[in-house]
Amino acid sequence: MKAGGVRAQLVEEACLTLVYLLHNRRREWALGRHNPDELGHIKRNMLIADYARKALDLPMGVRRELDRMVVESFLPPHPTAPWNGPAMPPPPPEPEPVDVAVVVVIIEELDAALGVFGMTQDDFRRDAVVGDQRFFPTRVPNGYRPEKPLSVVITSAGRTGNVQMVKSVDALLRRYEPELICLLGTACGVPEAVRIGDVVACDRVHYFPPGRRLPGKIFQPRPKHGQGRSDYGHGLHYYNPARTDYASRVREFVRGLSPAEVPETFSAARIPEVHTTGVTIASGEEVLRDGELLPGLREVDNTICAGDMESYGFSQAAEGLPWLIFRGISDFGPGREERWKYVSTSFAALCLEDFLRTRYLPPGADDL
Repeated sequence: MKAGGVRAQLVEEACLTLVYLLHNRRREWALGRHNPDELGHIKRNMLIADYARKALDLPMGVRRELDRMVVESFLPPHPTAPWNGPAMPPPPPEPEPVDVAVVVVIIEELDAALGVFGMTQDDFRRDAVVGDQRFFPTRVPNGYRPEKPLSVVITSAGRTGNVQMVKSVDALLRRYEPELICLLGTACGVPEAVRIGDVVACDRVHYFPPGRRLPGKIFQPRPKHGQGRSDYGHGLHYYNPARTDYASRVREFVRGLSPAEVPETFSAARIPEVHTTGVTIASGEEVLRDGELLPGLREVDNTICAGDMESYGFSQAAEGLPWLIFRGISDFGPGREERWKYVSTSFAALCLEDFLRTRYLPPGADDL
């Protein structure tokens, strides 16, 4: 036999071996208990790539037949019989369109948000739970789209921190596709800039404490920033609660508070001020207990008036989407004023609902 004939025979035998493996080990390619990490899929691709290189030297008639067998290797062993191998996992559902998604963190914030939007903890969608994360759907009328109320879904991150916020927003975005996503809850305030119970609504975040320590205990900050996509804050620029019924809704809420829900320093006569112009939330990985960090950060950015542990993670997880932050001031650091969390979150939730009703312009509103 000529050398060329020996080579051709070896190539054909190699291709037959590859096709045999593709056919007889095809159960390994299906994702399941035999292939939990997709290694089988990688092996099949390598076998096919090896076959494709060797098949170039096959006689055309042999190659045509083996090509057909390679294609058939993607089918179950007996196409007319039921497939008894491991079942492929169902594809994840397509995200459901929704006008507005609202994310809170702790249970007091969730209870306050649900109360303002007319729900309880029993009103979550049973078919939309992701792990233990629950989603609470509702609707809010909108002045620019009176024919179709805004669809709103509320969820909770469960734990504090920027990293946890990224995880929770990611789970939300796998289940829903919002036109606007909002972070709602409480924050620590700067005394000279805000008062307890005030609301800060913005789309600017200052992330701390990136920087470096210099000799002499000097810290040189290198802050990062989160900034919303719209110069007008998706309508927040035009929002003025003094021209809406926000004050009357706050008074109605206050009248419904039980004695156990009223903070010791609470004044029913005072309507919380809403800060929307030129304000920034500072966000970091440490609890702001000393009352000194936030005023110090104002020396770097004098628009900072509040701080929390979630806003920067939220802004990064929502990157590419319109987003806003609504925070009620619950403390200044020392003393922690824990009893203000429910009330201050409620004030922020009333502000968010008021904004959605009166000044938020949903995409496509002019098309209805």
